Amino acid sequence: MTASLIQQILEIRDASVPKNSLLGDSMPDASILDVSNIPRQCGLLSNDEINITENYTATQLVTLLAQGQLTAEQIIRAYIKRSGIAHQLTNCVIEFLDEEAINRAIYLDREFKRRGGPIGPLHGLPISVKHMVTMRNRRTNAGWMKWIDRIGEDDALILKILYEAGAIFYVRTTEPQSLMQLECNSPIYGITVNPFNRNLTSGGSTGGEGALLGLKGSAMGIGTDIGGSIRSPAANNGLYGLKPTTFRLPRQGLKGTQAGRESIVGVIGPLVRAREDIHLFMKTILDTEPWLRDPSLVPIPWRSIALHATDFTVAVMWDDNVVHPHPPIIRALNETVEHLKNFGIRIVDWEPMDHQKSWDLTSALYYCNGAEEERNMMAEVNERPLPLTEWILSQPQVMKRNWAEMNELITERENYRNHYARIWNEREISLNCSIDCLLTPVGPSAAPQHGTAKWWGYTSIWNLLDYPAAVFPVTTVDLMKDKVAIDYKPRNALDEENFKLYTSADSYSNAPIGLQVVCRRYNDEKLMKCLEIIERAMGRP
Repeated sequence: MTASLIQQILEIRDASVPKNSLLGDSMPDASILDVSNIPRQCGLLSNDEINITENYTATQLVTLLAQGQLTAEQIIRAYIKRSGIAHQLTNCVIEFLDEEAINRAIYLDREFKRRGGPIGPLHGLPISVKHMVTMRNRRTNAGWMKWIDRIGEDDALILKILYEAGAIFYVRTTEPQSLMQLECNSPIYGITVNPFNRNLTSGGSTGGEGALLGLKGSAMGIGTDIGGSIRSPAANNGLYGLKPTTFRLPRQGLKGTQAGRESIVGVIGPLVRAREDIHLFMKTILDTEPWLRDPSLVPIPWRSIALHATDFTVAVMWDDNVVHPHPPIIRALNETVEHLKNFGIRIVDWEPMDHQKSWDLTSALYYCNGAEEERNMMAEVNERPLPLTEWILSQPQVMKRNWAEMNELITERENYRNHYARIWNEREISLNCSIDCLLTPVGPSAAPQHGTAKWWGYTSIWNLLDYPAAVFPVTTVDLMKDKVAIDYKPRNALDEENFKLYTSADSYSNAPIGLQVVCRRYNDEKLMKCLEIIERAMGRP
């Protein structure tokens, strides 16, 4: 029954790909790895559609919409067509919502004329949505075959808020089995590939959003993050992504196993193509005071932060002392640090504090049930765990714990958080300055080769500490500059495995490289101000 249902769902999805986006003879051969320019070169998009989808940020689009210079229907039709092209190239969409999206756009244009202006701050903005974010009357399997036919009873609260602000939802994007992979691979939908090099992963678990935005098939996407699931796809596809502090944005309506888990709490957040669009996303939601509808949220509005480059310190974590970063990551850090120094920004080194312990704690806290619920769900429908699912479920620390053991583990988590904060404070005292943010890798490599994304430590530690973290694009792999390190000595088996993947830069050709900025808990606004200063030092607006 499940196999036939999968076939049926895929046939419905494939038949729904917008007809005006079908590539036909323009579909590149599988040997063509970089497909990032296909959408503009394939001849399917008009000059106006290329202009709309390539030349405006989400913030600029809502401004043009509010001024009446573009219509919602113009924009949504352009993005629907481009998303169809993107899907054929990368397998990034689970469901197209084009009919209702166009009807919504027509309604918004009519209301604009009637009111003489927009209905809200996101009037007419197309937003793509990760599949686990529940939509009323639509399937939401959250990465599991057992839930393949489960229908959402209501829209997630974040969708309600964005809809009320004038947004248009037009596609739902792929995610991996279990949602617990930094790859996007599913026994239902298959692998979502990286548009800049299809031998590499788009990231996970918000991999569909990463590929779609990377091909400019979306202006703004909604993702989730419990160990790197926004930041990994952002880095892999040359995007911006924010993992907020917990309980800033509403999670009501997200689908997943271990409902109610508080050991490590996942967050919802944006993936976008411009830094300013993160502000738009966060401010739009928080201006509605969502804590009045979701009492789990902290009542903190989106605040304005004053911070100046003349008195600004960045602590650079070059390596987490567990898995060495590949040469392109070290180069990206070096080049960025050089920009910061030339801009007059104070740079200090950040010595990691037992990041192996952080992973041991985190992987245990993910599955205090010993992964029993997850394995039982697979067994009920004869679903086999994919290799990266099995890898995370089989971490040595994953075991079923009783109440007392669970409490001990939570105490360890709090001790680790306290220790990290104390060391941060002590380093500020010793340096006689505040450390405004950390600058770190997002992972030990550029976008990983398929099936190899095993080390989450560069992102998951900030979930354990509950520090906000933002990813921004820096550069791409350079075949001449990024030579294999000759003085390498493996620290452990995983480090050696990661190093052996980098026989040359050729394997990662054209892959984007992003870096990560981290601030202390509930300093999300400061985080974005830090990122702004860093990018200005890099010569960006």
